[in-house]
Parts: sequence; structure tokens; C-alpha cells
Amino acid sequence: MIRPLRQRHLRMFAVLGVALPVALVIGIAARKPVPTSDLLPNGISNQQRQFTASEWSRDDLFSKTPIRAALVRERTGAGQFAVELSAPKHFAKPDLLVYWIAGSSTVSDAIPDNAVLLGAFDDSEPLPFPTSSPASNGTLILYSLADREVVDVSKPISF
Repeated sequence: MIRPLRQRHLRMFAVLGVALPVALVIGIAARKPVPTSDLLPNGISNQQRQFTASEWSRDDLFSKTPIRAALVRERTGAGQFAVELSAPKHFAKPDLLVYWIAGSSTVSDAIPDNAVLLGAFDDSEPLPFPTSSPASNGTLILYSLADREVVDVSKPISF
């Protein structure tokens, strides 16, 4: 009784040992190529903007966290604004996002509906302000996505 089952299992594994690698190769060969595009839509370009002109730099913008903020511009006196944020090595907050609120709004424990996401907190890259919002004044919000809490709110910024 056991011997016929063992022989059947031996044949099935021999067939699977040949059929599965062949099916894998055929499946990889039959895949459709990844679509590519030479032209990207506006706002999704792979070319990064260069923010060279520094407007100001402050260490006291955030009261709870030791973050240095610098307002930079594409060119001196013209171009889009961006903010560069840098923190010391010992500052560690998981999944930190930076939001912008135009005008004067009070922030409690949640992100307001009129907040605009500038991007992830990254020491190496400036975060451009949206061109749709008026370049007048507002506040920055640091939000930890992992902790689901507002880490800090900046003092009002004016351009």
C-alpha cells in the first residue's frame, strides 16, 4: 500500500521539478514591458529646482524642537520660495512630514483641513512652497505619521 503511493509521489515531484522552472521562464518572458515616457507632466519632473538665494535663517522658529529653518529662493529677489529644515543628529522622530498653513490659523492636535503637504522632513532637500498659495505669511507644522501627532508648530513666517 505504501509503495504505490511513494512511486506516485516520486513521479509527481519529478514532473513538478521540470514543469515549474519551465512555467517560470515562460511567465517572465511573456511579461509586458514597463511603460516609459520621455515627457513627464508638470510638477513631476525629475529635474530638481535649484534654490540658491537665502532670504533668512532662524534657529528659534520651532519652540519644542531644535530645528534650524532657512527660507531660500530660486534667484535673488525672484522665483519660488522653499524652506530648508535641518536638525541635529540626536533629533529622531519617525516619518516626519512638513505641512504649510497659509494665513493665521490655530493648530491643536490634528492637521487642519487647509494645510498643504510640503513633503517629508529631509535634511538634504529644500521643500518648495506651493505656487497656488499666496506668498504672504503662514506657519509650518511638523507631523509624525508614525505617532499620528503634531510634533511642533512654528512661529508665524512672513515672506
